[in-house]
Amino acid sequence: MNLVWHRADLRLHDNPALLQALQKGPTLGVVVLDPKILEATTPRRRAWFYQNARALREAYQKRGGVLLVRTGPPWEVLPRLAEELGVQAVYAVRNTTPYARFRDERVASALGRPLHLLPGQYIHEPGTLLKPDGGPYTVFTPYSKRWWATPIPGATEAPHHFPPVPLPPGYDPGHIPEEPAGIPLPPAGEEAALGALEEFLRNRLNRYHLTRDALDGQGGSRLSYYLTLGVLSPRLCARKALQIGGEGAQKWVSELCWRDFSGDLLYHRPQMLQRAFDPRWEALPWNDDPALFEAWLTGQTGIPLVDAAMRELRATGFVSNRGRMVAAQFAVKLALLPWQKCERAFRDLLLDGDNASNLQGWHWAGGLGVDAAPYFRIFNPIAQAETHDPGGAWLRRWVPESGGRALPYKPPVLDLELARRRYLEAASRIARPPSPQKG
Repeated sequence: MNLVWHRADLRLHDNPALLQALQKGPTLGVVVLDPKILEATTPRRRAWFYQNARALREAYQKRGGVLLVRTGPPWEVLPRLAEELGVQAVYAVRNTTPYARFRDERVASALGRPLHLLPGQYIHEPGTLLKPDGGPYTVFTPYSKRWWATPIPGATEAPHHFPPVPLPPGYDPGHIPEEPAGIPLPPAGEEAALGALEEFLRNRLNRYHLTRDALDGQGGSRLSYYLTLGVLSPRLCARKALQIGGEGAQKWVSELCWRDFSGDLLYHRPQMLQRAFDPRWEALPWNDDPALFEAWLTGQTGIPLVDAAMRELRATGFVSNRGRMVAAQFAVKLALLPWQKCERAFRDLLLDGDNASNLQGWHWAGGLGVDAAPYFRIFNPIAQAETHDPGGAWLRRWVPESGGRALPYKPPVLDLELARRRYLEAASRIARPPSPQKG
């Protein structure tokens, strides 16, 4: 008997760990509710995980399989479970965040039988695409050239049925908790995810390159909810889009490449969790002002675009990519709020808050050294709203006080021009190379 340990791969389709385990013999699935992860996150994110775990259990059951659920540190839970059931080996899709690598090393040491880690969370796994000199990429353009030159792995179908696995009479499969999310959640499970993918490919992919920057988010794929938990295979997404082809498909698959780049950056530089990609930017004059932080977090800055983005995020768990960039840049470059505090608070509100992607986005928008993004690039939130929400419908929905106008609707917490100049003065001092010493 084999065990498939589902983590950020809550799906049956295109799951290399599941496929390899089934090739070796009868297989059980297991989800471990890891307190280290679940207790550190928010009700909405736990609820979304539980709903998708429940959908995965139903998918197993429809095919005659069993998904077990256990709670506790994985390095304690899995060895105990494997001993109880006489498991020969454990299979899992590889995760590459710093905690995941630590966790998997401890599980492998404690398990007493093989732990096989297979690709599948990304299209091209972190750590596999390297520069000609053997080092990691730090700039997206050369990374993307190498990425596009590397064939996309094939995607496999879900198994039609599971061979029966004899379990002890009355064996407890384990309980999946229910928790109120506090916000409406998308339909859970891979059937819903695959349906959403098909709807996007059919109706919106061909115009994606034209509509992706709209602040209302309706021009995007809205599939990131599913990609973050691995309910949907990124390899399947890329292959289906490229089969259709066109400029929209190229642009969308480039975003999947960007997702891989994010994972690769964190894999090679785990310090990104705590430190700026370029450590010089830690010397900015950060302003840990609780009132200013709260105004930003709750959408009460007086700047319509920033407030609309943060209110939509709080109410739905989602905000467009353009809204994310402007809200992050306002916090880091204009308000000079500690970026680590803001990034974590923002991620906690996101349903699709992938560690690597969110970190990379904040490092990029904040000019902290990722991808050589120039520090002097500062979005004007008024001009951004006028360009990407030209009719003001999105602003009216989330900040009705604004009347759909991009200008401040009340005295803002910051004078945008003064804040821009303050940041540029501080940043230019940091960016300026030191004068050569005389003598």
